[in-house]
Amino acid sequence: MTAYNSSNANTQIKASGDTVRIASEVVDFSSTTNAATDTFDIIGIPANTMVVAAGFDVLTAGTGTGTIALGDSVDGDQYVAAVAPTSVGQQAVLAAPFAFSSADAIRATIATAAVNAKVRVWAAMISLDKGGSDADTDSQNVTFS
Repeated sequence: MTAYNSSNANTQIKASGDTVRIASEVVDFSSTTNAATDTFDIIGIPANTMVVAAGFDVLTAGTGTGTIALGDSVDGDQYVAAVAPTSVGQQAVLAAPFAFSSADAIRATIATAAVNAKVRVWAAMISLDKGGSDADTDSQNVTFS
């Protein structure tokens, strides 16, 4: 198994305030020699962030029997179950929002065999800090009586 890491591993770009932010990256799997169980960490997820949804849009259909699943380091198909990217368009997204307490990444896993499609991976994220820090060292700023 080979673990591929994106050159854009920035988990410091916060989904600030109450605004949902969309991050996306294009991945051309034909530019790698990938095989079953290879992983691609594509979009960095900052600590204390909720991924509301994530998925991928097949831009150039691939050939063969290879499949791609989309998830994170804990659940390899948290967002998209393994699917063969042999036709263009959005792939079925699972309703599985998840709150991350520590930084992670949206990860594509080659599930069965080599894949040669080109896809746009996307994630809709929102910060759970509301102006706080990623380090969980924030102080209480209200009083209780």
